[in-house]
Amino acid sequence: MPVHVVAARLGLGDSAIALRVYGHVVNEEFSEAAAVFAELRDGVA
Repeated sequence: MPVHVVAARLGLGDSAIALRVYGHVVNEEFSEAAAVFAELRDGVA
């Protein structure tokens, strides 16, 4: 979900606030995506 959409839905005036509070979720999703791509690349999936 784009951060500006999350910020608007939460009633935040600044997307940076949403990133500071919820940024760890974005990092976890990047890690999960990297694992999926690695599995696909290695023919595991």
